[in-house]
Amino acid sequence: MSDGPIPTLSRRFERLDGRLVATVLGTGVVVCLGFIELLRSPLQQLSRLTIELLAVRALLFLAPLLVSLLLLLRDGPLLLGDRRPPGSWGPDLLASGLLSVVLLLYFMAAVIITASLTLNQGDVAGEVGFLIGQLEPARFAAALVRAGAYGGICAAICLHQARRGSSGAVGMASRMARSLRLGIGVMVCLDLLWTIAVDPLRMGGN
Repeated sequence: MSDGPIPTLSRRFERLDGRLVATVLGTGVVVCLGFIELLRSPLQQLSRLTIELLAVRALLFLAPLLVSLLLLLRDGPLLLGDRRPPGSWGPDLLASGLLSVVLLLYFMAAVIITASLTLNQGDVAGEVGFLIGQLEPARFAAALVRAGAYGGICAAICLHQARRGSSGAVGMASRMARSLRLGIGVMVCLDLLWTIAVDPLRMGGN
């Protein structure tokens, strides 16, 4: 028997601990630094604020995929060890979607602060405010929706894989590997479709 919706949501959100948040923040810092370095050399003629903005907008588009994969790596074994009928998956899908949205907020906070500090010329608070102000509501809302959807999709993949294969360490490793492959494949395909159909980097008339 599975827990009811409220106990399941509470149990999953109890796993939003310092280690997971630190992992997401650290990933945001490292990826942002990498993007800025990639942009800074070929785009030296552009202002530092433009480079910061390009990095933040690019990472806002990638953030839903990255945070959902981090959540899959952390919570995958928990979900893969829980064999339940599909009709009882709802609370876990919702919890994974909400957790992914929360992690996206942490990730983007790390990205914005890192971008502001990396090319800082003395006004960190002003640059943080500028970058936040440049994230149009439509673009940011789209990222939140995608993060929630990807989190739920990853949870569904894990719960589906939990019903397949043998038990034990070898079976768990095999199911986890399949879940990662499927999760990455599905999200990359969805990102490709989103780019072709919507092109979020041009939302807001930019």
